[in-house]
Amino acid sequence: MYKVGIIGAGIGGSYLSYRLSKEGIDTIVFDFRAPHEKICGGGVTYKTIAKFPILSKLSIDRKEIWKATLISPKEKKVTINLEKPLTMFNRRDLDYSFLNKAVDLGAHFKKEKVQSFAREGNSWRIFTNTCDYKAEILVGADGALSRTRRKLNVALRKEHAFFALECFLKIKRDVVIFKFFPDIQGYLWAFPRINNLAVGIVSNYSRKTDVKDIEKRLLRFIERYYPEQTKEISLKGAYIPLFCADDSKNISICDNNWALIGDAATFVDPVSGEGIYYAIYSAEILSQCIQEKELALYQPLCMKHFGQNLSRALQGLKCFYQPEFIEVIVQMAKESLFMRRIVSDMMSGSLDYLSWKEELRKGLYKIMSDFIFNPDLASKCEVLTNQPF
Repeated sequence: MYKVGIIGAGIGGSYLSYRLSKEGIDTIVFDFRAPHEKICGGGVTYKTIAKFPILSKLSIDRKEIWKATLISPKEKKVTINLEKPLTMFNRRDLDYSFLNKAVDLGAHFKKEKVQSFAREGNSWRIFTNTCDYKAEILVGADGALSRTRRKLNVALRKEHAFFALECFLKIKRDVVIFKFFPDIQGYLWAFPRINNLAVGIVSNYSRKTDVKDIEKRLLRFIERYYPEQTKEISLKGAYIPLFCADDSKNISICDNNWALIGDAATFVDPVSGEGIYYAIYSAEILSQCIQEKELALYQPLCMKHFGQNLSRALQGLKCFYQPEFIEVIVQMAKESLFMRRIVSDMMSGSLDYLSWKEELRKGLYKIMSDFIFNPDLASKCEVLTNQPF
């Protein structure tokens, strides 16, 4: 019997298996698709690299991006020099590198599909398409539409989700792009990676969401800025869970011998859709709880370390995507060096949702000074035309 059985070999499941195996805990990981590319730009914030320095030591390709372009709903554009870089990985490489590290340390990996599982006393019997296995602790790390979560009867409302579409273009760029719209909660992104450009769009999902409309917006953007790429577009879609503060209080994501991590636990930034940081962080916390035989502490520790920040992000979700708000932010960023620093800090994760309003309030005098005393400052800020990025 294994100590821990992990369903899913994405970044959360792979990192968890690595951390547990490093401590000599017998672990088995199941994922019939691994390794595979995921619907995710692959952007990793500076706060993630700083919090988990092992990411910078992985022997895989990555690309650091030092400039970001914001496009407002009214097509106003500003390019910002980032004080701390966004690091772009291929998700296939990133996830698999931790899985390989875990296997090297003694973890067991089965490229098999988990079809079901059942309790056997204080442990679990896990059934795959080829065999069955026994584990003392079960971990669901199988993403936004987690079958493990459903099987454990942990409620998940589909309306608490984003829907994303993405494709990869065979071109190289050096500026990350975020484009906003007047009528959807979400944004379009273009993330430069080593060998291609990941271009996608994400929108808050509801029963009224028109997936075809989201697709058209993405295709129009590609046709406008990368017309030579339109013949080779292959779109893939996925749901991204929306963190819900009420659910985190009323719904358990762990018990004495099971737990959910990452997307399966809905640990995703409700504003940006960032999930890699929370997948790794929740896996880190869970590994410590398993080592200390304190699984019941997992959920409260997650809320203590990052849950409050996610809750504050959820409170500001509607405000952030108000077209007027974004227009003001872009205009201020064009004319205020301090505002550009605020935006840069938010992109890097150095400024969290608990403190960004206070930081903006403190800097209001500096922002107004930029407007009043430096009327030519906007000319020093790079503003893009409609030429390809």
